[in-house]
Amino acid sequence: MRKVKIFAGIVGFATLLSFFLLPEAFAQMKVGKKVPDFATSTLEGKPFILKEYLNQPGNKVLILTFFATWCDQCDEDLKYLQKLENQYGEQGLRVLCVFTGRLSKVKAAQKYLEGKDIHWPILLDKKKVISRRYRVTALPCNYAIDKEGILRFRCLGCSEDVKRTFEENLKTLLSNS
Repeated sequence: MRKVKIFAGIVGFATLLSFFLLPEAFAQMKVGKKVPDFATSTLEGKPFILKEYLNQPGNKVLILTFFATWCDQCDEDLKYLQKLENQYGEQGLRVLCVFTGRLSKVKAAQKYLEGKDIHWPILLDKKKVISRRYRVTALPCNYAIDKEGILRFRCLGCSEDVKRTFEENLKTLLSNS
């Protein structure tokens, strides 16, 4: 029992020390800063590189969203984002969706997405690399990124207030792009 307490104390001290020595590891991504690039594959197995996607003609604003099949609010958020892409797609809005579940759950993700009217790439988050790089702390989580790869705003959740603020920010960003 004494060894467990000592070990717990060491782990707690190390965690606290790393919090002060490595503040960036615990900080949220900053609006106005470049987002991290990543390479992965889609649910269908096609290779995907964020930087290349951002450089495609006609892409002005990218919403990068993170979801899991167990997340009840993610279902509502995906429907909302599809509505926004339908509404603002001609103005250059694109949506990318990152599946945060384990790779062993890909079939569950495919089943979850069946019947949903989603027309954007579903990306795999192998070993949670993308979620860690983007410091995702809760779901649903949406990042608005401009064509230069700069984070313009971030939203958590999908309450009516969040949606209203999200859409106001999105309209401003699209009109300035």
